Amino acid sequence: MGIKGNTISPLVATLSIFGLGLGAVAYSILFGAWDVITYVCLIPFFLIILVQSFRNPFVGICFLFVFNYFFIPWYRYTLRTGLSVWYDIAVVVMFVILLVYSGKQGSISWRRGGNILTIGGLIWAIYTIAEIANPTAVTEAWIYSRTNIYNTCIVSLICVSIMTSYKRIRIIMLMLSIFTLIAIAKAIYQKYAGFDNIEMEMLIETEMYKTHLLAGLTRYFSFFTDAGNFGSNMGFASILFGISAIFIKEKTMKIYYIIVTIFAIYALFISGTRGALFVPIGGVILFTFLSKKPKLMGTTAFFGLCTYIFFAHTYIGESNVSISRMRTAFKPTEDASFNVRKENKKKLAEYLKYKPFGEGLGLGGVEASKYGNRLTTTTPHDSFYVKTWMETGIVGLILFLTIYLSTLLRGCYLIMFRIKNEELRGILTAIACGIFGLMISAYGNAFFGQSPTGFMVILFLSVLLNGSYIDQQLTENINIERETSNINNSKH
Repeated sequence: MGIKGNTISPLVATLSIFGLGLGAVAYSILFGAWDVITYVCLIPFFLIILVQSFRNPFVGICFLFVFNYFFIPWYRYTLRTGLSVWYDIAVVVMFVILLVYSGKQGSISWRRGGNILTIGGLIWAIYTIAEIANPTAVTEAWIYSRTNIYNTCIVSLICVSIMTSYKRIRIIMLMLSIFTLIAIAKAIYQKYAGFDNIEMEMLIETEMYKTHLLAGLTRYFSFFTDAGNFGSNMGFASILFGISAIFIKEKTMKIYYIIVTIFAIYALFISGTRGALFVPIGGVILFTFLSKKPKLMGTTAFFGLCTYIFFAHTYIGESNVSISRMRTAFKPTEDASFNVRKENKKKLAEYLKYKPFGEGLGLGGVEASKYGNRLTTTTPHDSFYVKTWMETGIVGLILFLTIYLSTLLRGCYLIMFRIKNEELRGILTAIACGIFGLMISAYGNAFFGQSPTGFMVILFLSVLLNGSYIDQQLTENINIERETSNINNSKH
């Protein structure tokens, strides 16, 4: 028999997969759709991930992390539309896995879901769902922005329920370090070998060449959406691994984190993104407050002051185009781009004066011009917060900032007054500083809700909220080890 009870035999499963693969090959040969083979070949991999996720939901978190980080290149090089639906499916499947795992194993504590981020995300979901009733809303644009509706609530619930151990934090950080190095390698390839045909077509079709191929300067974006997203993520990596290297105990990992930090800073500069420079600067500023060590605070404050003086009050390295461009971030009034953005904000302020709920979800920025010709779709937002303001109004902007800032402040409170384990406190400090830097940078770039940044921010904020619980676990494990050691010593 092929089926025993409710279990499909390995033979039937193997034959089914083989038959599916053979059919895909035939279809590809007949219709020239060779990408079909690729997707079919990936089916066994996805099935393995699915099965392992039911056994250990952390596997699912790792898959979502990989999926988000490499979603853009997957979309770019397969030239397939509708791939965002796969993210929706992955999140729903992950939520179902969590429910099933909780029911069978009973090891998921739903009480951790009662936090600022998840509850705030639920309020945000209700608010953005209600945006469909906005008189100026467009249904198609609202549907296209569906991820913005559920992401904070559902993803934070999944992450806060699963990211419950120090080991899992370290695994996620190791994955991110590898992804960061891959992204840097791609950017270096672009710098010395040039953009490939698909990237050049994208630059031309989306008119990104106007902001990325400048006179005397090329802004490299690796496999990210744009240089702003790439540069800001590299800034986040530099802070995360730079601060973690101070507190991590293993010498090998300390050296590795320092190497990743150096390469990330280099990548930040070749991105040519001035706003991304404020990610490490903002991170260092917060670090001075969270460290609670006078010497360390003094050192970081001195470093921050030297950095400011270098860029704002000297012309050292001015011959280097990357340094020269970054320097303009400290002299915004002398920058034509800054002045244009300032004028655009004045126009938007007048337009949105009597629209407290905004124009409608998905109707912010020139990329939304396909939904209609109006001020919000013909004016570049140049900022994630301006985009949020355009789409959800001043009410939505205040709500969003309240949710994320409150979550970050809660994490900072736990770091300063609740976390006892020094290494854990150092890594959580690095996470908080990195997120703070990203939030500052989001004022000048619209990357915050894009892949992979949006998922990463929610994931790491969930880690911060679980900090006290993880610290308690570490303390209990240390006490058990001490008791075991004492018992063994007494026997001898």
